[in-house]
Amino acid sequence: MPRAKRLIRKRFVEGTTEVLEFELEETLLRGRGILGVALELRTREDWVRLWARWRDTIMPKALEHRPGQRPFAQYVVGEIPARPVVIEPPMVNGFFKLYVPSRNGTGTWYFDYPQPYMEAEARYLRDIGVVDAAEWKRYLAKKRRGYGPYRGPDDLDGYTLEVGLHQ
Repeated sequence: MPRAKRLIRKRFVEGTTEVLEFELEETLLRGRGILGVALELRTREDWVRLWARWRDTIMPKALEHRPGQRPFAQYVVGEIPARPVVIEPPMVNGFFKLYVPSRNGTGTWYFDYPQPYMEAEARYLRDIGVVDAAEWKRYLAKKRRGYGPYRGPDDLDGYTLEVGLHQ
């Protein structure tokens, strides 16, 4: 069976070519990459540098396909204040938390707990004025529809990673 020609979306910067790696994109988007945190995003300064580089690629897709949510990198770099923990969850759980150190020796813990431990992300973003009424309607419509069928490892809640666009 013939395969479609594989196109790689590239970013040209001052005569060089950059390609957004799927691990890095997933980590900047959700905070949960396997190698992104281990290799490239070791400190807060690395998060700031790489988010500044790839923000224009990730944000339009994230706003379109993930209404009521924002990329995890926005919390780490300080564009959006982190959601507060309402109730501390039990010690044994599978909830997501990430420690991001800084080069000056300090660091910050970031959490992504379900309700009732944290306020829902969409509601929190609406309360602080990040999500407007139109996006809130899109969020409610998507919530009613559900997640839909599994579309493969390159699809995160309707957001297709760059590598998935070219296979």
